[in-house]
Amino acid sequence: MKRRCVWAAVVMATLVSASCEMAFTTSPLAFLQRDPSRLSAEQQVAFGRDALASGDRDQMAAAFDLLKESDDPEVQLLAGQLGMAAAGLEAAFYGALPDIVAAADDQAALQAALEEAFDGFSEGDLQTMGESAALVAAAEEKVTPSAEQYLFAVVALMAVAANQNGGVEGLEGLEESDPGYDEVEQAKAFLDSALAGLQADGQSTDLLEGIGEAIGWAS
Repeated sequence: MKRRCVWAAVVMATLVSASCEMAFTTSPLAFLQRDPSRLSAEQQVAFGRDALASGDRDQMAAAFDLLKESDDPEVQLLAGQLGMAAAGLEAAFYGALPDIVAAADDQAALQAALEEAFDGFSEGDLQTMGESAALVAAAEEKVTPSAEQYLFAVVALMAVAANQNGGVEGLEGLEESDPGYDEVEQAKAFLDSALAGLQADGQSTDLLEGIGEAIGWAS
């Protein structure tokens, strides 16, 4: 009898779950799945966080488009993370990280490792990265981004500038009239801020300093 009750409960739970799913996808509330733009501002932020946690690039791109116009600094940072991840920057950087770390004392090898990480980005990806880094800069006026947020903003700006200058090697010694100059200068400013934060927390700055050397930045 007890076993029968347990099975009955399992079946009932399954039916309730299925009926709820059907109601959700066929009722007027189905737009919550199909059209995130109709969510409230708070729900859109939750959608963005869920998209970031999912790792789904399409969902992250949709969330980025939803949130990138916000003037809330915390939302701007979230949108920046979403944009960089949606563009494939995080995956590319972490994939190249072993080579980047191994090349810490060899600038030419480091530039090559970064070049390989940047290979394959489309113009759309690079535009999203530039917009994402700009969101970090806007948020920085009111809140302090994390070292990781600064790091990815730096790498995003390097990718954008490298695309304009024939590769990472071309980023050293840019003059004000050169394409990519503003991006490199902003990347250097981000590096300064990230370095200060890491030093205050007693954390290693080796990775950031190594990446900075690839664009002629000196701590």
